[in-house]
Amino acid sequence: MADVEREQLIDPVCGMRMDPEEAPAVLTYGTRSYYFCSDTHKEEFERNPEFYIEKARREEGEQAA
Repeated sequence: MADVEREQLIDPVCGMRMDPEEAPAVLTYGTRSYYFCSDTHKEEFERNPEFYIEKARREEGEQAA
């Protein structure tokens, strides 16, 4: 069987990469699902989602530069 590279998603709180099928916590905010490495990070995101969404956008912009 050929190895298939799975999509890796990033926890918006800590930046950890993970397989979406193995993420212990998921939250849908707006039209997007966010995956977390822990329930604690999901709860932290829920308290201030716009902060973490903007943080992720800035980090993506830095990587593209």
